[in-house]
Amino acid sequence: MKLFFTILFFLTTIIASETKEFRVGIYNNPPKIFLDVNNKPSGFFVDILDEIASKEKWHLKYVKCEWRECLLMLEEGKIDIMPDVAYTKEREKHFKFNKEIILSNWSVVFTNKKNEISSILDLNSKKTALLEHSIQQEQIQETFKLFGVKPTFILTKNYDEAFSLVQKGMADAVVVNRYFGELQKERYNLKETPILLNPAAIKFAFANAIDTRQIADKIDLHIKELKQNKESLYYKSIQKWLSTKEVFNIPTWLKVVFVIAIAFLIILTGAVAFFRYMLNLKTKEVIEKSEKLHKQEEQKIKDYENFVYALVSMIEQRDSYTAGHSQRVAKYSLLIAKEMGYSMQECELLFKAATLHDIGKIATPDSILLKPDKLSKLEYNLIKEHVNVGVKMLKNIPMFEDISRIIKYHHEKYDGSGYPDGLSGNDIPELSRIMMVADAFDAMTTNRIYKHKKSVNDALAELKSLSKIHYHPEVVDAAIKALSNIEITNDFNQTPITEIEQQRFVYFYKDAVTELYNIKYLETTLINNNDTLKYKKSIVISLHKFDIYNKKHGWDKGDETLKNFAKLLCTLFAESLIFRIRANDFIILLQNEVNKSSLIQEEIKNFTEKAEIEFDFNIYDLKADKIHSFNDLKKFI
Repeated sequence: MKLFFTILFFLTTIIASETKEFRVGIYNNPPKIFLDVNNKPSGFFVDILDEIASKEKWHLKYVKCEWRECLLMLEEGKIDIMPDVAYTKEREKHFKFNKEIILSNWSVVFTNKKNEISSILDLNSKKTALLEHSIQQEQIQETFKLFGVKPTFILTKNYDEAFSLVQKGMADAVVVNRYFGELQKERYNLKETPILLNPAAIKFAFANAIDTRQIADKIDLHIKELKQNKESLYYKSIQKWLSTKEVFNIPTWLKVVFVIAIAFLIILTGAVAFFRYMLNLKTKEVIEKSEKLHKQEEQKIKDYENFVYALVSMIEQRDSYTAGHSQRVAKYSLLIAKEMGYSMQECELLFKAATLHDIGKIATPDSILLKPDKLSKLEYNLIKEHVNVGVKMLKNIPMFEDISRIIKYHHEKYDGSGYPDGLSGNDIPELSRIMMVADAFDAMTTNRIYKHKKSVNDALAELKSLSKIHYHPEVVDAAIKALSNIEITNDFNQTPITEIEQQRFVYFYKDAVTELYNIKYLETTLINNNDTLKYKKSIVISLHKFDIYNKKHGWDKGDETLKNFAKLLCTLFAESLIFRIRANDFIILLQNEVNKSSLIQEEIKNFTEKAEIEFDFNIYDLKADKIHSFNDLKKFI
């Protein structure tokens, strides 16, 4: 018995001697990390770090500090570990980081509910609050500079101060991480804008003074194991802290009971486990080290790709035209590259680049990206910036560095008239040439509301006609072979469905007074009709003496009469398209012959006689009268 207690005491001493103490910086950034009402460390990162510490027998001493103060203390070695730090190459010069990504995060712009801020351009000359020395401050200036946006930055010590400035009207907007913003926006009566910035990988940072690599490797090992188990504390903490707004703190007594239970189990099993562990340790380390590094790298790549592809998906959901565009361009690029004999490795690289080629459009304002009409010169110049934005987003991520170079030049043209650098001929990177042809082919074979799609043969013929002008001749020849038998499945309808799409459609294509379609939509419909031949007949109705009516009854009464006349036309031609052009001329496009023409004219006559105005009523055959555009139709009005 005496010998047993001696061995037990010896093992307890060894276990205690292995206990390490680490000082952990904690600042106020709920729900990820903060001190609760009882001044106890709480949040997602505290849960994760405490779990790892209990398994490694570490003692954690949490040190309260402001964000900037925490970074300085870490750099000076006054604290050992700083959770919730976004990784950048610049920060890696001052601190060490673990390899495993703990969370993927990005920044969101919040503003007062009275303010109207919906794009990055709206922040020009606005007072914008930022956390001093945060990832937002380090990267957002470069993004604003790209768009020529010059806000006035107000730097704060913590996120609460930044939100408070906007609440009090001392700042117009604030840039914070998405988790803090979602949790605190109602408390400060702020609203979230559609502006998303700076995707970042959140990790643990370590002081250079401690044995960083050993500690970081242990944390990475535990994080990897937690991620692989869907029932682990990692996913439970995500559900607890990051998926709801409710904050639940584990009772202190439960933590004490848990620690005591763990310690008791360690002591009971220590004698057997210790000797077994020492015997197998070296063999196990050699076997697991290679597997661990390989799996960590695979997971890192997967996490990066999932995050970036999520951004691409988010962009495509903003507009029905772009939905699936990246996937189709990737498909066409792969077929052309295989036809040209590129290796599987090059084909895979091109496929990924094509999938991400429009990622820079995340910074394109909705007013431009969602415009259901041709872009103006200024709008076109703005949307061209999506290439530079995409390159800046990807080039600093090692696994996407080669992809960023392919994306950068996929709008360069063979004759040097492309952008951004005006490259020509063989100076354009080979894979970029392929992506450009694939991108153009998809644009040609996709319906737009102002342009009907081309057939595969017509699209390939246009590519051939622009060979040695816009496109590299070798790529065009390969595209003709690879895509000639392809089946186009993107035959979607751009007619507005959702309420916001309907509002956008009305803005461009509806007459403000009568809410009938306007002349711009008539031009678009007639051009598309040349391919579809959907509409066969056109009725032209012109109201006369309406200026006399307006002088007699006033403009308001005149507008009311036009509205009532529009309602009558909608009743008479319920299955047709009705347009108001100019002041008092109306066009109806019909898919079939005009039925009951005399009855329709009688209804219109009754209306006009009551209003003391006159009208003309003429029917035209679009094919027989050679009406292919509005200019053709004008000669009959």
